[in-house]
Amino acid sequence: MVRFTIFSGHEGPLGPDGDVYVTVFASSQLERPPLATWAARTRGQPVTGRPPAHYTFFTLFAGVEVRWPTIAQEYLALREALRNGVLTLADWDGFVARHGQAGGLRMNAFTLFGGCCGDGVPSEDKELDDLALHRHLGHLTDAAIQTLLPAIGQKSVLRLAAVRQAVATVG
Repeated sequence: MVRFTIFSGHEGPLGPDGDVYVTVFASSQLERPPLATWAARTRGQPVTGRPPAHYTFFTLFAGVEVRWPTIAQEYLALREALRNGVLTLADWDGFVARHGQAGGLRMNAFTLFGGCCGDGVPSEDKELDDLALHRHLGHLTDAAIQTLLPAIGQKSVLRLAAVRQAVATVG
């Protein structure tokens, strides 16, 4: 699917199937799905070294930022996938070993007079707000938060290692 943003702004999740994004005189802020979502989608498929989705960005006089989900979103997605039997820790470990650096996606970008960032992380304020919200709602324990806090601002495998440790030790 081709998604256009022209003379405006867009903020939202990436499409699930490797879409094409065309951004002209505009700004787009996109969020990757949690890695557990990618791992669950590809479970049982042949193991390849290629991430499951391929995105193409055409940016002209514009800016595009693709951010990792918050650390709380990553934790909750993995915990739910494990609880529901959709994934095992072995599945997660294998997927992270193959695709953790890329975050489960491949990107091609053509940018002219603009910028395209495919590896952004949420701001520290957004991370802390999300942790506080899920703590207040009872989705996160203090022990899980203490394990996740050092991963704020980290990218790729360092971030995912903290998520795995929090899920494995705290549940």
